[in-house]
Amino acid sequence: MGAKVENSVGTSGLVFFAEHSNQWISDHASQINDLASRSHWQNPYFSAEWLISWWKRGGGNKRPVILIVQNRESKLIGIWPFVEKNGLLRSKGIWPFVYDEANYFHPIAESIAIPLLVDGLKDLLRKYTFAWVPLMRDEFWRNYLQSKVAEGKFLKIRRVPRMTALIQPSSVSFEEFWNQKMGTKTRKSFRYDERSLADQGQVEFETWVKFEDVRAMMPTTCVVEVESRKTKEGVGLYSIRGKRAFFFELLPNLARSGQVRLSIMRLDEQPIAWQLDLLGKHYLAVHHLSFDEKFKKFSPGRQLLRWNLERAWEEGRVIDFLPGFFDYKEKLSTSIEEVRELHWFRRSIRGWIACRLIRWNMRVRKKIRERSVPSSKASMALRKALTGEPE
Repeated sequence: MGAKVENSVGTSGLVFFAEHSNQWISDHASQINDLASRSHWQNPYFSAEWLISWWKRGGGNKRPVILIVQNRESKLIGIWPFVEKNGLLRSKGIWPFVYDEANYFHPIAESIAIPLLVDGLKDLLRKYTFAWVPLMRDEFWRNYLQSKVAEGKFLKIRRVPRMTALIQPSSVSFEEFWNQKMGTKTRKSFRYDERSLADQGQVEFETWVKFEDVRAMMPTTCVVEVESRKTKEGVGLYSIRGKRAFFFELLPNLARSGQVRLSIMRLDEQPIAWQLDLLGKHYLAVHHLSFDEKFKKFSPGRQLLRWNLERAWEEGRVIDFLPGFFDYKEKLSTSIEEVRELHWFRRSIRGWIACRLIRWNMRVRKKIRERSVPSSKASMALRKALTGEPE
């Protein structure tokens, strides 16, 4: 096990320490998932299953830096997992676990533990050149992290790189909600797509949540994924080498602990669309949605999405479309939130150089995106396909 640095805080009896052994996660998996259900903010990507599967895939050559808070009975009440990353000039920084997969990186914690975790991150800058938190909920930033960053002791880069859209369920029926959000023309177009697809054969929707079922359905997701626009553009769920094996292991394990819902839309038993939702307490995050491009004119993605949204609405779940903004998400949402990003640097020569290089890299990438006209056209086509807008 890694060494711990403990600090008892006041009369509360809370204990903070940093753990440097990934075995700690496996040994406390049930406590981590129990904490996730009590967490002040949902973050499905820091469940034990995500952390363990991600570490097996590519984290094994890194050193964990896991910030932990326990109460006086040694009950876990906060966790914020990071890993060491080498930088330029022999510098070392820390990035969060699951940094190449997740959509959120704020900690899972009870509210009483959050200040200790934030202070713990700040204290790590005595040892590391920088810390990076890519995407975090705006409320976490405003209520806990912003004031620490504003103290001015360290260099920083603060951004709002993305927005996220959420649907808060209410007492009205889903049909009323849908009709309020979708205009008359869009509803008419959607009904036409439903009838047109039904004329082609038998349309069926399936939902899978159990370990054995999710594991059995994973090859079916590949059938849809390989024919999707996202895969053809190199941004599909399995496009990057090693991703398929990662999700084939992860998703059944998430199902074992009730954290995932996999849905498939079929036409005459042929899968034509699939959706991956991450589940929490009264919460659902739409992680992935794709469809077979040959059936694009029938809007299968939008049909499957509506079917899943209605179920989540009836279950009383907050629906999180996750960072990454499309017109259809804004149209359906009941609230839009900023998602924050922070690069935090120790005030040193290495920290100053790292800060300058990251700012330069951001400017270069922004120019590349602005020149990427084909990518913009592809994004527009995807939005239109999902919303039913004419080409």
